[in-house]
Amino acid sequence: MSDPDVPINSVKRSYDVIDEIREREQVGVTELAEALEIPKSTLHNHLQTLEQLGYLVQQEEKYRLSTKFLHLGREARNSHEVFLYGREKVKRLGEQSDAYCQLVCEENGRGTILLATRWQYEDLPPTAKHVYPMHEYLHTNAPGKAILAQFPEKRIEEIINRHGLPENTDQTITGKDELYRALRSVREQGYAIDRGEMIDGVAGVGASIATTDTVYGAIAAYGPINEIQPNIESETLPTLVKEQAQAVRDDIVFDSLG
Repeated sequence: MSDPDVPINSVKRSYDVIDEIREREQVGVTELAEALEIPKSTLHNHLQTLEQLGYLVQQEEKYRLSTKFLHLGREARNSHEVFLYGREKVKRLGEQSDAYCQLVCEENGRGTILLATRWQYEDLPPTAKHVYPMHEYLHTNAPGKAILAQFPEKRIEEIINRHGLPENTDQTITGKDELYRALRSVREQGYAIDRGEMIDGVAGVGASIATTDTVYGAIAAYGPINEIQPNIESETLPTLVKEQAQAVRDDIVFDSLG
């Protein structure tokens, strides 16, 4: 079925194929055709094209994503100015706070985690798919709310209309009025707090990396609520997070002047 919101539906279909394979890790043609509700002949054309371009690998009559996506992701991240100027700052924040720290940017109305400290492959079971969540709804977490608070109302409305306000936990903000009240508080205090809104039992603080004209991203620090809450209430953690966010902003602005 064609999508009226997409200029080239054949391109969208190829990405639907990629997303479905990503979800299933390895999948055969029959299973994939049934999942996508498209004829096998149409699916074969997409699969063969993606394989020839190096984005898919066929093994024992099943398809999986190729490591080309790994290289593309690293190149996209490594060329991002927030990552370039923020990677050492987020590591420093991790050392100062002994928390799980994140460097986040906004892409297409979602939060993208460019770097996270203390999430290590070797500490995860072999079946783990991700080192840490790579994409999150902005309203569900501290760095996302810190970013949203810097946007004009029109941009916030666009994001809500596109993605809605889905619920991660019982604490997640799911109402527009409640979100706007929360964002006003973020602007007033200069940082956002997540008390179990993204993950039950986990709290965090996020501060935006922004100027009056540009929102670059945010830095955040997370940990178990019972461990991190005292540092939030004492303003110790918010102060550290804001300092590192400001340091990234200053480096970006200073370099742009040169």
